[in-house]
This record gives sequence, C-alpha cells and structure tokens, in this order.
Amino acid sequence: MKKFLILAIIIVFTMSLLFTGVGCEKETPSAEEESEEVTPAEEEEAAPAEEETVEMAKIQLAISPREIGKVLPFLIDDFQEKNPNIEVEWLKVPGVPDEQHTMYVTSLTAQAQQPDVIAVDVVWPGEFIANGWAYPLNDYFTAEEFEPYLDGMMNSVTVDGNVYGVPLYTNAIHFFYRKDLLEKYNVEVPKTWEDMSAAANLILAEENDPELNGYISMWAEIEGLFMNYLQFFWGAGGEFFDEQGNVTVNTAAGEKALQTMVDYIYTEKIAPESILTYKPNDAMTLFRQGRAIFMVVQDYVWPMLNEDDSPVKDQVMMTRVPYFEGYDDASTVCMGGWILILNPYSENKEAAVKLIKHLTTYKAGLEMGVVTGCMPAIEGIENDEVLLENYPIAKTLYEDFMVGNVRPSAQAGLEYPELSHIMQLEIHAALTNQKSVEQALTDAQTSIEEILGK
Repeated sequence: MKKFLILAIIIVFTMSLLFTGVGCEKETPSAEEESEEVTPAEEEEAAPAEEETVEMAKIQLAISPREIGKVLPFLIDDFQEKNPNIEVEWLKVPGVPDEQHTMYVTSLTAQAQQPDVIAVDVVWPGEFIANGWAYPLNDYFTAEEFEPYLDGMMNSVTVDGNVYGVPLYTNAIHFFYRKDLLEKYNVEVPKTWEDMSAAANLILAEENDPELNGYISMWAEIEGLFMNYLQFFWGAGGEFFDEQGNVTVNTAAGEKALQTMVDYIYTEKIAPESILTYKPNDAMTLFRQGRAIFMVVQDYVWPMLNEDDSPVKDQVMMTRVPYFEGYDDASTVCMGGWILILNPYSENKEAAVKLIKHLTTYKAGLEMGVVTGCMPAIEGIENDEVLLENYPIAKTLYEDFMVGNVRPSAQAGLEYPELSHIMQLEIHAALTNQKSVEQALTDAQTSIEEILGK
C-alpha cells in the first residue's frame, strides 16, 4: 500500500506539471497584426511594463460595448497574446452612464476586488478619488508616459500631483443633419437654433411625412439630458457657476434654454413627445431609419449611420452644436470621454496596469479611432494619415472639440452626481409639463445651493 501511495503521488504531481502554465492565447489575429506599419510611433510603444514579469492572473475589465465594442475584442486578444499569463474577462456593463455609475458605486463601496480595471465617465474621477475608489498610478507610470494625453482629460484625474487614471478616448455631442434634405430645399446648414427651427419647419411642411421628425436627441432622464440642456444654456450665454462660485441656473439664459426645449415639443412640434424616453441609441436608430432631419448625440454613432445597410448612408453630415443669435462665440459642444482607473481593492494591480497601458497606447488609440470613430485623447493623432484615410471625419470632430466645454464637475466636486441628478429631475419635470420652466429652475437652483452649502 505504501508503494502504491507513493506511485499515486508521483502521477498526480507529474500531471499537475503538464497542465501548469496553460495560458489564454487566442488564435484570432488582432487588427494591429493585420495592419503593418500603422504608425511611425509603433517603435516607441514598448512600455517598460510589457517587459515586467507578472504571475498568472485573471483580471476583469469593466466597460460598455456601446462605443468601442467592435474593436475591444481584438485589443484584448492582442494583449493576451503578448501576456499569455494574464487572462482578461470583459465585463460588459450597460451603455447608459447612470446605470454604470450605480453598479460601480455599489461594487466599490463593498470593496469588491473586481472589476480590476474600470472605464469611468470623465465627470466621475473627482467623486471616485475623494472616496478612495481609484488607485494612484504614479508608481506605475513615468511622467513621460502621461505627456501625450490631452491636458483637459488629464486634469480630470490629477489631484495634488497624483494621477488616478489614463484617458481611453474623448468624445462630444455633435449636430447631425440630413444633407440630402437640406440640399433638396436649398437650405444652408443651421448655425443658430433659430436657423435650425426654421429649417426643420420648412422641410417638415414640404415633405408632409408624418413619420419624419424635425429634431431628435437623448432627452430621457439620464446624464445625456443634462448635457443637452447645457448646450442650449451655453448657447444663450449661460455659465453654471459665476466667477465667485455661485450657482447661476435660475437666470435669463437658463429660462431661454429650457423654454426652447419645451417649445420644440409642444409649440413648434419639431420634436416628438417620445423624445422624452430617448437614450442615445434610440435617437440614432430613428435617425438612421431616415425619420429625422436633425439630431444631437455623441459622435460614436457616425460609423453606424454610414454602414452599407444604413438607409442614410452618404446622406449625413455633422458639425458644431448651434447657438442662439448673438452668441456665436459660445462653446456649445459638450465634451465627454472615458478614463481607465485601477480598482484600489484589486489583488492583481500589476497585471491590471499592464492592461491599462496596452489599451491607451497610440497604436490602440489609432485602431480604436479607425474602427469605431471614438477619438483617442492623444495630442496630434487627428493628423495621422491612417486615421484620416480611414476616418476623414476626424478633422471635423477635433474642430468641434475646439469649441467644446465640459460639465461643471470640477467645480461641484464630490457633489456633482447629485447636482446632475437634480438638473435631470427638474429639466424633465418641465419637459413633461409637471412644472413650469420658472418653477423647475427655481427648484433646481435652491436644491443645488443646499447640497453645495451656498
């Protein structure tokens, strides 16, 4: 019996050696491998972390497939081929930022070890950093490695010299229009909201199509609604905080902005009442079906609008968001973007950092831009010949970014989520006729001043 026991132990030990080190290599080639010499910067991309030894690890990446879902599998596969000892699980979170935020807050409050790498909206880092939900990256990155990224995006993740995230890509809401319909009725591309309203009414009357809408956007009670309100607000000369830090919502600019939105539904009737339920993909789907003249949503929809099976392929163009007459210098393009942060409770921080570095390289950003239209927050990449050859609209995107503005998250700090929630609630109350415009703005001002201690 003793001999048999020893023999059994030897067999088990031998089998364990045979199976040790089996990685997660994929046979699917990455898009990077299929395209040689994507960028002159390729030779400079060998980050020190790629040469470090990381023990077997299984990490989880939390990011929505909504915007970069088409390219992410290739980037993950490429990472695992280069790092066969690291397995990456893609946690596909909902595409609506509010829903993602709720999931992350619940997880991080419970100090969950996964997801290890989290893609967060550019307006969340202040809250996450203040709560200890983002791990500082200074010990993992050199100062030179942070230099290529846009300053505005980096400022959102830098506190007291510590950097808590790396920009993945940047975006904004843009003004999409049916160039075929504008050309048909000899209408110029609207620069002001007054021009847009006149053009929509003219084309709707001429087309006489009950299925056609003049203007659509994302007016459901979500973060996108606040972004939409801000474009009207800024376009009327409004600023959310004055130079002294006082809230300036209940103002003439605020009233003009919100009243215009209400009028589009009930007075001018260029926007359908169903707009109050629309999230970004809802608006995109309707516009893609050829059932709208104008639309304001994020730029990630551009490839979908121009797919071969799209009814509006080659009939669509985008430009900067309009402003009201007399405010042509207003910054009406509401900027957004996504940041990769490291979960402070992760047990595989080194492996997670390697993934962050891999997904935010010039090469990965270029591939992301070419395939999905989500522009990396890397300076100068909009001039890359490969990007422009495959995605000519990139120049227009960055031109719009130049007249962009950001939500008041920096000034609001930890209270931004509640501030945004109040604005969504009050704007929606006015749009659904539960409150007058004046009452909604008065209530918003009062509630925000209370949470900010003003």
